[in-house]
Amino acid sequence: MSEKSKPTPTPVPTDHARRAVWRIGRGRSGGSLALGIFTFWALAAGRRVLVADGDPNNPTLSKLFPADGGNGVQRPANAELEASKVWLANTLAQALTADASIVIDMGGGDRVSEELAAESDLGAFLKANGVLPTFAYFTGPERDDFDHVFRIWDSSSFKDGDQILLLNEGLYRSPSRSTNPFAWLRKDPRLTKMEEAGVRIVVFPALTCMKYLEHDNMNVFDVVAGKPKADGTQVNPLWRHMTIKWLKDFQVNLEEEGVMGWLP
Repeated sequence: MSEKSKPTPTPVPTDHARRAVWRIGRGRSGGSLALGIFTFWALAAGRRVLVADGDPNNPTLSKLFPADGGNGVQRPANAELEASKVWLANTLAQALTADASIVIDMGGGDRVSEELAAESDLGAFLKANGVLPTFAYFTGPERDDFDHVFRIWDSSSFKDGDQILLLNEGLYRSPSRSTNPFAWLRKDPRLTKMEEAGVRIVVFPALTCMKYLEHDNMNVFDVVAGKPKADGTQVNPLWRHMTIKWLKDFQVNLEEEGVMGWLP
C-alpha cells in the first residue's frame, strides 16, 4: 500500500493508551468491518494491535488479518461456550504479553462475552493490566436490533469502560436514502438513558457501492489502496472515490464525538 493511498488517521498523542475494543451486538454485517477499520488506522499510525476473531459464522476479520500475518490470532477450536471462554481468556493474555491493543469480535456470540465479562469484572481486570476497555455496541435501524443492544448494556455486564453506540446505516433495508433510518431511535428514552450515562453515539454510514466491491471480490482496504482486481483491472474509479469518501466520513463522525482516542 502506497503512503499516498493510505487514509490519514487523526493524530493521537504518542502515549496513546493500549485499548481493548470489544464489539457487542448481533452478528450482522458492519461490526467486523468497523473493527477492521479501527485496526487499519492503528497500524497506519504505527501502533501494535492484535485482532481476535471469535465469530463462528463470519470470519471476516481473520480473512483480513490472518493468524500467520503478525496481527491476527488463532480462532477458537469450536463455537462451544466453554471453548470460546478459554480462547477469549488466552487471547487477552496474549495481548497483555505482547504489550498490544486488541480488537475482539465474537460475532453474534454475546452470550460468551456477557458471561466472561460478568464473571471476571472484565473492565477492572483490563485497567489493572494497563489496557483501557472500549465497549463498542452496534445496532441496525430495526427495533429488535436496538432492543438486543439495550438489554446487554442495561445488564451492566460490560462496565468500567468507555462506551460507543454505533448506528449502522448499512443495515437499512429501504433503497431510499432520503429518510433517517434512526429517527425513531433519537426519540427513544432508552437512548437518552445511554447518553446520560456517557455513551457516545456515532453514525456508521452506509457504503452504498459495497455490493459492487463484493462482486469484484474486493475489500474496502484493497480498494482504498488502489489494488487491482484478480484479473488485473482496476475497480471502477467511482466506487473507489465513494469508498474513500465513506471512510473519511466515518472518521469525521468519530472525531466529532471525541472518541478517536478510545480506539486502538
